[in-house]
Amino acid sequence: MNHHHNHHGEAGFKRKVDYLDRPERSEVLSPEGFLTAMQIGKTASILDLGAGTGFLTIPAAKLVDNTVFALDLDAEMLKLIEEKAKEAELANVQTLEASMDAIPLEASSVDVVLASLVLHEASSLENVLSDVSRVVKTGGYFAYVEFDTKGTDLKGPPMEIQISAVKLREELARFGFEVVKNWQLDEGMYVSIAVKKA
Repeated sequence: MNHHHNHHGEAGFKRKVDYLDRPERSEVLSPEGFLTAMQIGKTASILDLGAGTGFLTIPAAKLVDNTVFALDLDAEMLKLIEEKAKEAELANVQTLEASMDAIPLEASSVDVVLASLVLHEASSLENVLSDVSRVVKTGGYFAYVEFDTKGTDLKGPPMEIQISAVKLREELARFGFEVVKNWQLDEGMYVSIAVKKA
């Protein structure tokens, strides 16, 4: 049942894909580098929130034998991820058309949740983090990339929706997560890796 139509037209979709898949994105953050910053075993199951074009989904699926769930509200993006997975002969990618605050997975069902530049788009960060906490196993990871341009002239989303590393760390603590690694990237972005405590 797919009722939402494509509002931005083919050209808009292609622009978005080109932007998300641009080579510079991997230079600022290599998906492989991001993923290997955590000790992800072959048997880990991974959820990519707001998966977009599969920037993290596809490299993650190559890394593990278990399922990698790609969650996005955009059915077209998910179709694109399915095509990329097929091209790369990856049978372990499963797409989920859903919102980040209503993850259609069971409690404590995934080892790692990834979120690259999508948390600031959430209408309620609290609801998203609460649901992430619900689906991640104890000892599992939540790794995310966000913008904190600190009001400099770097591009990024509007300052008022940016979420600083400090704010996210405080919010996550309320949901049982402890940030264990945090580092800055170019262009005013940062990466944090949080572990879910018992």
